[in-house]
Amino acid sequence: MTTALPPSLNVSQYWLAPVPEAASAYRPAWLVECSLKFHSLRARIKHTDERRFLAWAPRGEGSPDWEAPPLDPAGLTDAQLWKSPPRELPHRLQGYLLDEGALSRHADELVAWLSRREKLRLWFNKQFDAFSEVGETRESFVGRLAESAADAIEDELAALTARVNLKLLQVQAAAERKGLGKHLPEAKLNEILNDRRQEFFSSITRLESLFSSGERLIVAAEDNQPLSQAVSDPDLHETLLHIEMDVRRQLNDLCTRCLEAASACDPFEVGLQPGQIVLLRKFVLWLPELGQA
Repeated sequence: MTTALPPSLNVSQYWLAPVPEAASAYRPAWLVECSLKFHSLRARIKHTDERRFLAWAPRGEGSPDWEAPPLDPAGLTDAQLWKSPPRELPHRLQGYLLDEGALSRHADELVAWLSRREKLRLWFNKQFDAFSEVGETRESFVGRLAESAADAIEDELAALTARVNLKLLQVQAAAERKGLGKHLPEAKLNEILNDRRQEFFSSITRLESLFSSGERLIVAAEDNQPLSQAVSDPDLHETLLHIEMDVRRQLNDLCTRCLEAASACDPFEVGLQPGQIVLLRKFVLWLPELGQA
């Protein structure tokens, strides 16, 4: 059964525009607009998301298939929802229950379906007891945590600096006793650690690049060459090389621990209770159908 005139229903009805030239009839679908209120005390969030859900109206007492919408409801705009038919086409009515009772029943089924399956997905880091922001990527979240991890090892960095400075003072004293003091390059350890620490942790990409690179990171001479290559005395060269390699290893160990701590992120899902789903609008949406009327 079809009718060219808009049917008289006790529920709101709209028509999708524009209508393709090849369309031969209108077929009814249910469109329901909902407000989804995601709350989580543990994640310390309150997030509301307004969504549209669309499904073909079933024939008889059947249930709509909300998992297979005829088109993406998120792409619909209010300008496409007309209160009268954009074109005179037949309306398919045979076998459809398009009344308030059927619409309310199917909307309740949608609420139950959403409470079972709809989740707000976040990232959680147990070590820092931190959650990502809504919509934040894992890469962005880990990058933020890496900066916090750098602050967490401030005392260890200071202790490393003190230990290495002491070793360098001892080397300096021994070199001067041998008459080699004037050949010993300046070790700008404190400056290098302070200037580059933030760079180490500014992003996950830089961290990974840092660990894979072969550059000598910590002890540098005035000409920006490794300290151990700036002296000619074999014993002094070997001593400085040992200090330089040990410092680089210890700093990279600290960085690696920070990276591992920041990267230990697990998916965290916030579900919905039926009471957190509020129906905003529900109506029949007539969709143009291709084929014979």
